[in-house]
Order: sequence, then C-alpha cells, then structure tokens
Amino acid sequence: LLAPDLPAVKLAINEQVRAGVHVVTLFSDVAGSMREVYVGADNRAAGRTAGLLLARMAGAPERNTLLLLSQATRFSAEIERRIGFAQVVEERFARLAVRRGPDLPPDDEGAQKVLLQFLQNEIDPACLAGIYSVGSATAGVVRALGELGLAQAQGLVVHDFTELHRSLLVSGALAYVLHQDIHYCVLTAARVLRGLCENVRGALNVVQPRVEILTAENLH
Repeated sequence: LLAPDLPAVKLAINEQVRAGVHVVTLFSDVAGSMREVYVGADNRAAGRTAGLLLARMAGAPERNTLLLLSQATRFSAEIERRIGFAQVVEERFARLAVRRGPDLPPDDEGAQKVLLQFLQNEIDPACLAGIYSVGSATAGVVRALGELGLAQAQGLVVHDFTELHRSLLVSGALAYVLHQDIHYCVLTAARVLRGLCENVRGALNVVQPRVEILTAENLH
C-alpha cells in the first residue's frame, strides 16, 4: 500500500486488518495504523542527508538561504523529508536559514509558473545557497531556475533515480539524487506478504533500504 497519511486511510487499513487482510505500507508509511510493517527508506534521515549536502556546498557567507520545495502533500515520506532537512540545518549550520517555498502544483508547467513568480518576488538570488525538492515536478523546477540563470549556480537535490533525473544529473542541472532501491522494496514487500499468508516465522524481519547518494560521477 502506498497512500497518504489521512484518518480515512488509517481507518481503511484498520478495517482490512481486522478482516484478516495483511497490510504492508510501501515507500511512505501510515504510522498509527494497524499495518504490519513499513518497507522503505528512513525519510527523515534522507532529508537530513539533503541538508548536510547542501549546507556543505553553501560557499560564500552571503549565500545563507536554503530553499525547501514540495507539493501540498499528506504523504508521510515527504513530510518526514522536510522535517529532517530543517532539523539538521538548524542543529548544525547556524549561519544558514531554511526558507519554505510555495506549495508547487504536481505538474511541471504549473510548478514552473508558481516557482518562477516566487523566485522573482521573494528570493534574493545572491543569498540562495541551495535547493531541496522533496516531491515531483523536477523538470518544472529546473526550467524556472534556468529562466533566472540559476540552473547551475546553486545545488539542487531531488529524490528518485528516473531517466529524467539521470539526464539532469549528467547535464549538471542536479547536484545530487537521493535514491532507494525500489526493486528491493517491492520484492521485500511481496516476500513479507507471502510469508504472512503462509505463517512463516520471522516474516516481519525486514532490512530497510539505505538512501543512496547519486552524482553525475558515480552513475553506473
């Protein structure tokens, strides 16, 4: 199950579990529900990783703002990423400030328009040290930065290694992609569910995937 963390979703999960259905959450957890296990990366740690990477790239003292971008979301994975990012910057990099951008539309064209307006009116480019985008619409984000000549001036960190992100890494539009092994997660979820259905002892013993840091230099 990949679903937002909403009361109606928790209720539905609980009803299924009470009816004897095994439920595993995948990639984004629904904590507080009766799901049997979560399979996916530690998203708060992923957000902290993004914060560390961007803070260490910040450079000149006047570059003191890290921009945090996301869609309006109730997926706990994205919420946890935002929390981890803000936490590590506050704890370890006192000279830097995290600035939340506007909630971006999920489509590239909409995200480009909203972000471009925000950058033109609300952000001093000379202060911008890096950008962390926890959600989708990466192409729109990159295009908005490109219109203002910021496409490669600041580091941009995103999630999930897609073909688009591969090409943007190679071109230099992205500094890092944070990735979890999706194939492993899906297979593990299937293995857990099968084990539960067959009453296999230890079916819930899951090794969670690590967050892999990808750059243009370490692509396979």
